[in-house]
Amino acid sequence: MTYLLILLILALIISPLLWFRQSPRQKMITEMRRLASSRGLRVRLVHAPDAREGEGRLEYAGYTLLWVPDSSPSPFSRMEKWLLVRGTRRGDHSPWEGWQWLGHEANDRLIPVIGTVLSALPTDVIAVEVNREGVAIVWQERGELADIDRIDTQLKHLRSAIRPEELLDRLAAE
Repeated sequence: MTYLLILLILALIISPLLWFRQSPRQKMITEMRRLASSRGLRVRLVHAPDAREGEGRLEYAGYTLLWVPDSSPSPFSRMEKWLLVRGTRRGDHSPWEGWQWLGHEANDRLIPVIGTVLSALPTDVIAVEVNREGVAIVWQERGELADIDRIDTQLKHLRSAIRPEELLDRLAAE
């Protein structure tokens, strides 16, 4: 009886400590964010891109590839301030099935590049945005480590299409 009582007390002491262990999903997300950070992507929690002010929780991850420092903005209009969202009823139709423009549409010069990028991104990416900080995606992080490589490659492709001189600057730096 004494041993049973000791065992019960030990179980009560140890069980809360087990709650601090990461689940396999949490470990994967941690690894994805660590890899993204090592590739130069900024990761932060964000609201749904189509949420109104004060609406929703921080349940998505935003991965942003910043502009190269001291690079010049594109001389063409509507190149650097647009948002494309998947699966929303808000906004304007886009050339891609299931995607809507929220706010400004991108310049027509970017349409082929955006189509290529959208087809190569993981399926749980719900938004692609270009703003004053850089080029970003919003997604649910339900993928694998290999998805970080795809995201990094596609964001760099889109960034170089918007500010082409950045590609030359990056190659000169390497």
